[in-house]
Amino acid sequence: MSCQNAMPPDGPIANQSGASQTVAVRPRMLRTREELMAYDPEREPWAQQLSRRYTHHSQLAGILEHVEDVPEGLYSMFNFRVTPYMAQLMDPIDPSCPIRRQYLPTGNELVIRSYEVRDSLAEDNSIGEPGSPVVHRYPQRVLFLVQNTCGAYCRYCTRKRMVSDADAAITGHAIDAGIRYIASHREIEDVLLSGGDPLILSDKKLDAILARLRAEAPHVRLLRIGSRLPVQLPTRITEELCELLSRHDVQMLNLHINHPKEITPLLVRRLAMLRRAGVMLGNQSVLLRGVNDSVAIQRELCMRLVEIGVRPYYVYSNDSAQGNWQFTVPLAEMTEIARGLRGWISGPAVPTFVVDGTGGLGKMPVLPAYVMQDGETGEVWATNYEGQRSRQRNLEQPANLQLCERS
Repeated sequence: MSCQNAMPPDGPIANQSGASQTVAVRPRMLRTREELMAYDPEREPWAQQLSRRYTHHSQLAGILEHVEDVPEGLYSMFNFRVTPYMAQLMDPIDPSCPIRRQYLPTGNELVIRSYEVRDSLAEDNSIGEPGSPVVHRYPQRVLFLVQNTCGAYCRYCTRKRMVSDADAAITGHAIDAGIRYIASHREIEDVLLSGGDPLILSDKKLDAILARLRAEAPHVRLLRIGSRLPVQLPTRITEELCELLSRHDVQMLNLHINHPKEITPLLVRRLAMLRRAGVMLGNQSVLLRGVNDSVAIQRELCMRLVEIGVRPYYVYSNDSAQGNWQFTVPLAEMTEIARGLRGWISGPAVPTFVVDGTGGLGKMPVLPAYVMQDGETGEVWATNYEGQRSRQRNLEQPANLQLCERS
């Protein structure tokens, strides 16, 4: 098999089942607010919508007010892509709109803090073998990078060193090497397809990768896909894609929803198709300054997610990739936001807040102190979500307890 990179927007366009068809004219960009808001993303194939993406901030000047005119040098660091669907969700006036803030570039990205590095999670040092796009950090699970582009580019991307970089395209030979690596390591039980975004691949190419994994690595027990494309382009979820995922027993799709505004009726309808196909849905979001860094927003987001059948799984701290400092929420605030969820919303809606350690330490939970033991007295005290405290004598060492004898 030779799986090539997804076709660029100005080339042949794939239809919804993944087959290629040549189009004579590239779909026209929507240049006015009126055109954009009249656009119905359900009226054309998903790949055709990708060809309508905005690729330069100036293209939104006639649609949104107060668009920052960033230096051209920024594009040499990280490209700009926004789908018409995402542009529809952006407030036309307010530059602090949570959708605008996630996707519109700012000059602050050119300011690099001393602690920020290109590969903040040291993924390049955890590649299973040379030429293989498999990151093997944990004993029994791996990250399989099958694509290096996305439907839209989040400005806080942890992989901006490779995402949008044409020179970092993941070739068919690399895919072959990745599958061989997984097949030859029988300790691997969990494979997460990521990138970039795996769902940028056509159905045909995704089908080929999944088929080979199931055939050549039968020891893999859990097969997952991480994708933000359903949020950026819900029409990517088609009946054909659902059938494909079901046929290869892809047990879980990890979404990336950061704000309640991203949960639209169209997204809800398309996610319901995946649920009917038997695919579990989880959400991995990022805690972002000016986007979702409040208890109120997190409560609404998490409850809305479980309401539509998506499990809030992780809330990540923002990684220290270059230029990401403007989005970072300090640990003290992160801990208080986490504390503001447990006990205040439904138990299944409470995610785990994690820090993905710089340098490749992996995910570590951020846990507010609910149950603590005094190092001097040995007493164990529990504090509930309302701040009420009680001593948990049953958890103390027997030497600290006084026996009550019957008379």
